[in-house]
Amino acid sequence: MQASRSSHAERAIRVSVRRVAAALGTLAAGAIASTAARGQQQRPDSSGFVTVEGRTRLYFEIRGSARDTVIVPGGVMLTPHLASLRDDFTVVFYDPRGRGRSDWVSENKRLTIEAEVRDLESVRSALKIGRAALVGFSYLGLVSAIYAADHPQHVSRLVLMGPMPPDHETASRYAPAERQARSASAAARFAQSRAGVDTTDFAAECRRWYGAFGSLYVGDPADAARITTEFCDHENETPARLLWRNEQVTRSLGRRWDYTRTAAAIQAPTLVIQGDRDLAASPDGGRRWAELIPQARLIMLSGAGHLTHIERAERVLLALQRFLSGKWPAEAMQVRSRQ
Repeated sequence: MQASRSSHAERAIRVSVRRVAAALGTLAAGAIASTAARGQQQRPDSSGFVTVEGRTRLYFEIRGSARDTVIVPGGVMLTPHLASLRDDFTVVFYDPRGRGRSDWVSENKRLTIEAEVRDLESVRSALKIGRAALVGFSYLGLVSAIYAADHPQHVSRLVLMGPMPPDHETASRYAPAERQARSASAAARFAQSRAGVDTTDFAAECRRWYGAFGSLYVGDPADAARITTEFCDHENETPARLLWRNEQVTRSLGRRWDYTRTAAAIQAPTLVIQGDRDLAASPDGGRRWAELIPQARLIMLSGAGHLTHIERAERVLLALQRFLSGKWPAEAMQVRSRQ
């Protein structure tokens, strides 16, 4: 049985390397933490599990006890960087199904965008949160946007950071040569790092993966040195699991997915934060969300990649604090067309 699992993992990694521009491009970046956040984590005020459909348990942490609440899907990725928001808000972080400390999900039919939207509602309901702001990063930006459109009564404000574009057309036309070059170089480094080592050690394998592919997620390759991998202690974050899981979520969108009407239905004030050198999610996708959502503004960070909360940490945190407090950051631009 162990040999079978190892063989499956090897095949998954080989497939993932071949598809890195697509599979990593939109979804896999999120599990990265920065060196600056190391050692700054405080214990959560409370933590536990919410049981959602299929008896799947989602891990959550609550930081702070202020009046206003912020829900952040993707705690495994964002808790180290956004925990300081607890000084002004009650912040609920949770790990999506199959990520971090949440239960692994092996059935592909249960790994869908729609299921993750339902999970967000289950977390809100189980924790008895009436109304909250949402912060969605990468593909969880799409999840949060859909939720905001479907449940306007429960969403006070919406933040999309490096979001997956709202439609297939915008996503598919983004194929920068730099991403292809970095992907090829990273794949070669990863293959070399695995030569003659024990690839069954999931934590070590995870660290080798991000050591090779980290440069895909930052605008300046030198900033890859700011990335660390404490999250690799969770088996769900191994490359084989993460990339397979994210491929299933992507497939659930269908071939010609289009959420532009969903974007137009969002009522909450929305802040889009986007790096203009994002190789994982099209910068045009960030602009597109800001154009479509009626009350949206855009912060475009020059030279930043997908991990704006690491690459431009101070600016992003200041923008979040101001926006979530009810004010627009001065640098936020209104780009919505009058048509």
